[in-house]
Parts: sequence; structure tokens; C-alpha cells
Amino acid sequence: MKIKILITSLLLSFFGFAYAGASHDLRPAHGGVMVEAKDVDVELVAKPDILTIYLSDHGKPISSEGGNAKLTILNGSDKKDYDLLSMGDRFELKGAFSAPKGSKAIAVIKLKSKIITARFNL
Repeated sequence: MKIKILITSLLLSFFGFAYAGASHDLRPAHGGVMVEAKDVDVELVAKPDILTIYLSDHGKPISSEGGNAKLTILNGSDKKDYDLLSMGDRFELKGAFSAPKGSKAIAVIKLKSKIITARFNL
């Protein structure tokens, strides 16, 4: 009888750890590409006329005030660097951009004392 209780306790403890370690579902709120970096959800929206980075914590927006973001887009041997401006709830840069499908992007975001690096496959 004690062995059954022991086995049941062990099984329940393993299932508890597996459930607690499960990550949340990353769904882009703005139609971009989402990744999780340092417990922050980072969404990159790359359109031909605007680049935007949104930050959130489990769906709750994080302010970009006082921070800055640098985005590097890599396409084959072509490399472009962009400095995005803080716009309250996002980082943004308007202009003419080329981010073809299959490109890679790296964002380095500085918020107060935290530095977040996010890698995207476009």
C-alpha cells in the first residue's frame, strides 16, 4: 500500500513540474513575428514603410519610454541597421525598408537597466 502512495506521489509531482514549466502561447497582436526573450514577448512588424517593435509581458504592454532599440536586418550578405524611436508603447521607424521573406532580424532593446536581444526569422 505504501508503494502505491509513493508511486502516485512521484507521478503527481512530475506532472506538476511539467505543467509549471510550460510556456505561454505566443500570438502576435499586431500581425508581426513574435519571440520570447528574457521573459518579455517581443513582436516585430516589418512593413515596406514602417518598422515597429512591441513589447509585452504575457499580453500586457510594456512601455518603451526611456529606452531605445536597434534593429539589424540580414538578407544573404546584405546587412541594414536601423535605430527605432520610442513611441510610448512601442519602438518605431518610418521610411522605406526591405525585409523580404527568409530574412533574419536581430533587435537589441535597452529598457532602463535591462537589455533584451531578440532574433527573428521573417
